[in-house]
Amino acid sequence: MSVEFSLVDPSTGMTAKVGLDNALAVSPSQSSKTHNATLDVDATPVEIVAAKGGFIFCITGIILTGNKGISTSVDALVDIYTSTDSASATAVTTILSIPIARSSQTVITGVLLETEAGHFINGKTSDDDVLVTILGFYVG
Repeated sequence: MSVEFSLVDPSTGMTAKVGLDNALAVSPSQSSKTHNATLDVDATPVEIVAAKGGFIFCITGIILTGNKGISTSVDALVDIYTSTDSASATAVTTILSIPIARSSQTVITGVLLETEAGHFINGKTSDDDVLVTILGFYVG
């Protein structure tokens, strides 16, 4: 005999799902999409992920690539942060602050970071050019 029931998160109203193999799904509810930007002007904020009103953005990976425009003697300091405005240099929450060397790459995977609902993810650098890819999905 089986009993029908649902597992519901009372804070979000989200219902647990059962996968194709009849196992409870405990992974992200959707696949990641890529969001790309080039940080190419010193200390100038660039929107990487647009805000969607009422939606949280879940980051599943970050890829940073420094090109040959970065100084050979000083790394570019890259800041990735959330903001209430797409052109703001003011961070609500700093996600990542990391030096990137010329012709190098930093790959961060295996994470599941949530941003605040309705916030942009912006970036800025101390030297050009740093290519940024953020992988993730929106949850509403």
